[in-house]
Amino acid sequence: MMMIKIRKAEKKDIDEIYAIMQQARRYFAEENIPQWQGDYPNQIDIIDDLKQDGGYAAEEDGTVIGYCFIRVMIDHNYDVIEGRWLNEEPYAVMHRTCIHDDHKGRGIAGMFLKTALQMADNVRADTHEKNLSMRKMLENHGFQACGTIYVEDGTPRIGYQYAKERRP
Repeated sequence: MMMIKIRKAEKKDIDEIYAIMQQARRYFAEENIPQWQGDYPNQIDIIDDLKQDGGYAAEEDGTVIGYCFIRVMIDHNYDVIEGRWLNEEPYAVMHRTCIHDDHKGRGIAGMFLKTALQMADNVRADTHEKNLSMRKMLENHGFQACGTIYVEDGTPRIGYQYAKERRP
């Protein structure tokens, strides 16, 4: 077994990343999770991620097996929360996290979190309430559900935050 590494995603990775997103879209549809069922995310979103220098690929043996957008930034979807963030310190965001079906359960999402924590002491993410696998991953890695946020299309998501100083 080769070693999994997290690296900056590149233009040459777009098709592999998009194929993994399509797998996630099918999984969500099969599980009746109304997330990623429209045109989002798409290749243009990946290109935008790369332009913002925030696209990260999990790679094993030259093949992309996971993807996540990670960047220290102010995410305006997080400006208003029904609830309360753990703190208002600068944070990294984790968005569009997806792992190839054949590689789920190998700790790749945790590797993306470790990458985010190298950038900031706080990390925020969000997911649909029915996305139990993502919720479990976040909670298993020390994220706390902070309340409800609304994404650009107005749909609710559970806002999660990880804060280093609150780590057990």
